[in-house]
Amino acid sequence: MSNQHHDIFESRKQFQLERLILFSDAVFAIAITLLIIEIKIPHFEGHATQQQLGHALLEKLPEFIGFVISFVVIGQFWTNHHKLFGYITDYTPGLLWLNLLVLLWVVLMPFSTYLNMEYGYLDIVWVWYCLNLTLISLSLYFIWRYIGKHKHLCTMANDKVFMQKAYKRSVIITLIFLSGAVLTLMPWLAVKWVSRFIFLLIFPALKILNKKHQGANKKQGSVN
Repeated sequence: MSNQHHDIFESRKQFQLERLILFSDAVFAIAITLLIIEIKIPHFEGHATQQQLGHALLEKLPEFIGFVISFVVIGQFWTNHHKLFGYITDYTPGLLWLNLLVLLWVVLMPFSTYLNMEYGYLDIVWVWYCLNLTLISLSLYFIWRYIGKHKHLCTMANDKVFMQKAYKRSVIITLIFLSGAVLTLMPWLAVKWVSRFIFLLIFPALKILNKKHQGANKKQGSVN
């Protein structure tokens, strides 16, 4: 009887965890879909010529660029969230609220993206956009720290090398997004332009981190 009760409890716990993940996936999916809604199809009085349509589409190029950037960023955050919850086997009220904190900033992304599409030339708008991304990344870091403290929630919580990599990865991404906002507030025009491309540093930074992590794994393996 006790085994049956335990099985029912485990099944219910797994179902509740799946609900959390499915809800999160739905929020990411809606946010990433809403990005395209504000890009309106050009309308003309009468029949448009190819030249008119081509010119109108060219004017919308900054909007498409903003859409692609936000699509990739949200997609990457979803990938990280997906991997993170692939290691989680249990939940607590604290984890639920921290996950909602991540989703809060994800839901804000379409608004930040529209704002950037329309007024991206203004420094305050780019600061807003960077801070939105910073808050998503920082919230994911809070989840990593939380499951690192509550080790029963995660299958990898006892792997110190893995967890250190996860912490550092979240911190690096958060600092790069934050530096985009900080550099935008600098008085020098060249620095302001650099802030628009600061996100590209994420790729080499994570590549260096991955190499160090591989080296640490090899060292740990040789010791064992």
